[in-house]
Amino acid sequence: MKVFFLYLLIVVNNETYYWEKITFGFTLLPFTCEEAFQREVTFKNSKVFYENKRVMGHYCQDEFGNYWNGNKEKLDYDIR
Repeated sequence: MKVFFLYLLIVVNNETYYWEKITFGFTLLPFTCEEAFQREVTFKNSKVFYENKRVMGHYCQDEFGNYWNGNKEKLDYDIR
C-alpha cells in the first residue's frame, strides 16, 4: 500500500494561516497529488475551499517526507 499526505494551506485571516494534513492511501489504482487535491476541495467563484475554509496552496509528501506528485506510471500515462 502506498501512503502519501496532502498538505493544504488554510487561510483564516490576513495574518493567520495553518497547514492541514490529509492522509491518502491506495493499493491498485494509483492517483496523483493533483487528483487528491481535486477530490478534497470545492471551487466557488474561482476560490478554493476545504470544509468551508479558504485554501491558498497545496503540496504532497510521501511517507518518507519526499515531495510526491504521483506514481511515475500514472504521470507518464497522463502526459500521452
